[in-house]
Amino acid sequence: MGKVLRILVILILALGVVAAILASINFTKRELLIGRTHALEEMVVKLARTLEASDAPEVPQAAYPQRDLSPVTSREVENPERSTFWDAYNHLLEPTAQPIPTLDYSSNEKRRQLREFYRIDPATGKPEIDNLTGKPATKGPGTMDEILSEIFERAKRQYALLNETRAELPKLRDELVGTIEEVNRLKQEGRADKRIIEEKDVRIAALDREKRELEERIARLDEELRGIRAELQEAQDLALRQEEELKRLNDTILVQADQIKILKGKGDIIPTGTAAPADNMEGAISPGVKGRIVSFNEDWKFAVVEFSDEFMNEFLGEDRSRAMQQIEVMVKRAGFEGPAGEFVTRLRLRQALPRHNLVVADILVDWQQAPVAVGDEVYF
Repeated sequence: MGKVLRILVILILALGVVAAILASINFTKRELLIGRTHALEEMVVKLARTLEASDAPEVPQAAYPQRDLSPVTSREVENPERSTFWDAYNHLLEPTAQPIPTLDYSSNEKRRQLREFYRIDPATGKPEIDNLTGKPATKGPGTMDEILSEIFERAKRQYALLNETRAELPKLRDELVGTIEEVNRLKQEGRADKRIIEEKDVRIAALDREKRELEERIARLDEELRGIRAELQEAQDLALRQEEELKRLNDTILVQADQIKILKGKGDIIPTGTAAPADNMEGAISPGVKGRIVSFNEDWKFAVVEFSDEFMNEFLGEDRSRAMQQIEVMVKRAGFEGPAGEFVTRLRLRQALPRHNLVVADILVDWQQAPVAVGDEVYF
């Protein structure tokens, strides 16, 4: 009996040692499981904060401007070709006006639910039995599975949203690349156009300067023209007065011619030959063109000559008081081709009007090569 008791004591002692060893091992495993569970719980809470709690709200798509695809020309296009990029664009992938809240399991209630593996019956406070399996239920409201399922669904939806965004990015990239290429091309063309515009601006500035210079020149010419018109008017007035004076002289000459004819008919006037000029008269007058014929009468063989001031001073003196001498002068016509070249005839000076530099002269028929004309040059 004593031996059996001793054996039982030894066996119980051995079992106690084994139990102590297993308890120590179990304690270590328990602490490991508790630490792992707490770490997973904290990580689930943190991970849940990165997931949106709901989908983005449905909002109408804004009316974005469509890209003009028609080429750039000088012709105005009322209805250019437009890009259809926005028609297939998913605007729900864009950030919302208000941030979407994320899952939050940091409250004590949610943390306790994360620790509930079984579904607890509120009436008894014990795990509910699954009617199908006959074991404690692990799914349903109030269990860890409810929270993890919600996290999984939101993660799956966010992953699908990420894939949709990735699918839209190449389309957006292609549209952006096309727009950049078009902008680069237009900028290059714009630089060329700007260079042309600057060159034209320089040319326009030069033309503006030329225009101002021409306007100033026109103003000066207008001023000169007004002066010339004034001088022309004065000259016309003077010519008119001279024509009136010449007409008066012609009338006087005609009257004198009639008187001479009457006197010759009566025999009171005896024609004389060529009167010799005063001593040194021919030496006092310098040779050259002295005047021009301004009027004549071919029937009565006399002409009216307008002499220069220089000739009248030499012929009648500076004060025009010297007695007139009947000297002879010659007449020529530029371009006339007679037997003696440009020579037309000779004149004998008869009567002077010193105030007007006019002298009445006889046409010497013996020397006449052709009828005289107004404008013929008289030279000595």
